[in-house]
Amino acid sequence: MTQSTHPDTYSRADLLTYLVVSQLMRHRLTGKWLTAEHAVESTQLWMYVNGRIDLLVRVSLATQAQCLATQMLSVSKLELDARALVGAFAKSGNLDYRSPAVAEVRHTCMAHMTSRSTLRRSTRCGVVWNMGNLVTQAVY
Repeated sequence: MTQSTHPDTYSRADLLTYLVVSQLMRHRLTGKWLTAEHAVESTQLWMYVNGRIDLLVRVSLATQAQCLATQMLSVSKLELDARALVGAFAKSGNLDYRSPAVAEVRHTCMAHMTSRSTLRRSTRCGVVWNMGNLVTQAVY
């Protein structure tokens, strides 16, 4: 039996968490967000450990990651600085979910993934949600 490339909500939330933490790390260390190439690389690293995910799902999650990271910087009660995020990644390259910063990002990502059950538009992030599925829309 082959493994599906259409992940469940938990797998999507795991990848989104990984990408948001990666965005936060890059922003705190350099003042810049991940480039598209770096987001693709981060997604590929995650998939190497966790399994493949459909291309459209990956693009949608990568698009949302920067938006969520931006929102978290402005509303998080934790200090999401480089020091707090340095322990986010375990030696294996996976996230350390015991880290308070990772736990907060994971909680935010899971809430984000599960709260979208009807058609909504977020023009700020350029994402269309349809019945819980993500479909990206280019916003220029």
